[in-house]
Amino acid sequence: MNFGVLTFKDWISDMNYYNIYTKLVSSVRSSKVIFKILFGFYPAKALWGQYWDWTTIVLRQSITKHLLSDLDFLDMGCGPYAVLSRYARIKLSCRSVTAVDHCCELIAYAQLNDQKSGIKYLCSDLFSDVAGSYSLIAFNAPYLEEDKGQSLGLLPDELTHKRFCGGADGASTIQRFLNDLPEHLKPGGMALLGVNHYHIKKEVVRAAIHKSGLKIVSHHENPLTKACVYEIMEKDHAKV
Repeated sequence: MNFGVLTFKDWISDMNYYNIYTKLVSSVRSSKVIFKILFGFYPAKALWGQYWDWTTIVLRQSITKHLLSDLDFLDMGCGPYAVLSRYARIKLSCRSVTAVDHCCELIAYAQLNDQKSGIKYLCSDLFSDVAGSYSLIAFNAPYLEEDKGQSLGLLPDELTHKRFCGGADGASTIQRFLNDLPEHLKPGGMALLGVNHYHIKKEVVRAAIHKSGLKIVSHHENPLTKACVYEIMEKDHAKV
């Protein structure tokens, strides 16, 4: 899909394609059985849309690669199902897991449905109410460009807009996250920034990382879904 120069006919065609795609993947992402296979536990009732997206899958792979049981893990923007937090706890046996979201109703639902795992749930606008530092921080960021998200019907209400809109260029929340990140990374710690380049341009994400003074040590992108994870460290600790 190209939103650069589109005729009305092209726009209708792209919208029809995207609507068909959305319907096809919705049943997959809403299946409790498929969720159990991917993440190792049965989720709560899906009150706020699908359980996961393609970025969640790439983040899961990176978390599996880097997270050890004795490390401190922070799941930023965990959403109502705390997918990556609970995966880290259940499948990777991580003993110290903190799940954060800025939508208090979502974090309350996640905590209500997970009262025995020992995960710490916290309502916070990014790091505003987060204390301490962590060895690994994962962030499935809100990266929808506002105009594009509205054109695709992906931002239909205030809560959805709050959860998924990343600003005019998709990078406003990402930039705020990156600016405060060093204060919350332990020496040698790593952040996993998850985005989808179908919705946000690569140069926008890379510019935000460069502006923050951090270093990309690696990145992994699924060529089919465009989901991508940037592995980020402070420059003093990143290996060349």
